[in-house]
Amino acid sequence: MALLLLAACGRETSQPAIPPPDLILTNARVVTMDPVDTIAEAVAVTGNTITAVGTAAEVQALAGPDTETIDLDGNTVSPGIIDTHNHFVWGASTTVGTLDLKYPAVTNIGNIRDLIRVAAADRAPGEWIRGWGWDGAKLEEQRDITAADLDDLTPDNPVWLGHTSGHYGVANSKALQLAGITADTPDPDGGVIARDGDGNPTGVLIDQARDLVSRITPEETVDDYINGLTTMVGDLSREGITTIKDPEIYQDQWDALKAVEANGDLTVRVYTLWRVGDTMAEARALRDRIAPFTNPQARDGSELVVSAGVKIYIDGSGTARTAWMHDDWNMHYTDVDEGNTGLTYLEPDLLFDQIRLFHDAGIHVGTHAIGDRAIDFTMDAYDRVLADNPTSGLRHSIIHCNLPTDHAMDLMVKLQRDYDTGYPEVQPAFLWWIGDVYTGNFGAERSKRVLPLRTFGERGILWAGASDFDVSPYAPRHAFWAAATRETLLGTHGANPWGTDESVPIHDTLRAYTATAARQVFLEERIGTIEVGKLADIVAWDRDLYAIPLGELKKARAILTLMNGAVVYRTAP
Repeated sequence: MALLLLAACGRETSQPAIPPPDLILTNARVVTMDPVDTIAEAVAVTGNTITAVGTAAEVQALAGPDTETIDLDGNTVSPGIIDTHNHFVWGASTTVGTLDLKYPAVTNIGNIRDLIRVAAADRAPGEWIRGWGWDGAKLEEQRDITAADLDDLTPDNPVWLGHTSGHYGVANSKALQLAGITADTPDPDGGVIARDGDGNPTGVLIDQARDLVSRITPEETVDDYINGLTTMVGDLSREGITTIKDPEIYQDQWDALKAVEANGDLTVRVYTLWRVGDTMAEARALRDRIAPFTNPQARDGSELVVSAGVKIYIDGSGTARTAWMHDDWNMHYTDVDEGNTGLTYLEPDLLFDQIRLFHDAGIHVGTHAIGDRAIDFTMDAYDRVLADNPTSGLRHSIIHCNLPTDHAMDLMVKLQRDYDTGYPEVQPAFLWWIGDVYTGNFGAERSKRVLPLRTFGERGILWAGASDFDVSPYAPRHAFWAAATRETLLGTHGANPWGTDESVPIHDTLRAYTATAARQVFLEERIGTIEVGKLADIVAWDRDLYAIPLGELKKARAILTLMNGAVVYRTAP
């Protein structure tokens, strides 16, 4: 390939075109992700900018006496990873004062009881006990936790334990009492209070029903968020992540992000979506408040915290069988949950009016839609608002987009082509991390159509990669592997209940997490590819991602992460 250099304007012809680079990464498979998929051998960085891309000999010839050269032994170098759905602020806050209930640290209800017992002994009567990350599908008992599992240990302490999906959790009887939840309490709009055969609450609260308890739990402070963010941000850099889209923030979380940025402790870019409230009055108030500074299209990458748009919820989750479906949910892979087609968070007409409100204001909208009916609704809504107000380039997204119909994909093709909008932002790691409960709920036939990544590619539908941390782990290696193999964590419903027809190779997934994801934060001219003149957001990996067996993809580690040209993570020599 020809050496590509960043020319220096105004220099004499006898002077070098550019100053010697600060850093050269060489003897690598440099996957540039540029429009023609160039593969190079080396890349040079000067300051915060990529200044040369080419062969090892060509780039090394630019080195000066102070240039650091790193030989990567033929391993992969890629653009920095962009995670388009990472609940960074919320996830970081769960690391402070919250019990870790994730698999594999927790494998049965007895493990959870042990943690609760210790926590109760350490707390005064009335003090809350909170935990996060349990998943009944990963427990030996293969069931959800209920209040009955907690009450004998916590007669004087309210308990709230959030499920890994973020869409439901369990409260003990003390918490139910404080929330005023009884057998006579009706299900709230967009939520479900799980009940036993006699109609009594079991403690499990799903989707909007969570608010009945969460509104009386102690609130995190701005300092709590700052402490969590400062502690956790290095972990993102360690995994090669240089930019995230945090898709559900509120004012105190925004304030915490700006404080961490001001303190110089932020080593990733954070593009935020503000959570839209449940009424049009709340939606209008949010629009009026954020519109003056929500213009991500005008940003150049120099700001690390950017207001990018809003998030709206259409439906629930696949784990709780509350996503909005055309047909009844399954259970246990082959059974049918008769009469249950999920729910909508709000009335569909209100949801449409909220989408139209923000579209007309020129604000990017990310719509949470998991079920096939929810995705159809979302795409129809985008089509309708664009017919009335054909504003191009807002890049409205379908968050999760688990089970798109042919109709929805037809509209994705049309709207991406005509209006630069309608982009799926999907989580390949779901196939693995929550794949056992997901396949059990989607059933044998529908599971084959969940996350149709190969079909997206064949139809020319651009999709962006995401983790949905703290629902699933954020390390991109999990997504690389899961998208290629479509294997579940435990194999509860067989070796491969997803099938492999929708598997995609590493290159497709890596592009979704780099070049395509950069478009979804409106920074494709500055990051997302390794090209001369772009900001140096770069990851060096510990192996050649393109030459290893598929099973090794989940073992891949970043050994060097650059963000804005700065080394934000490096393994020990």
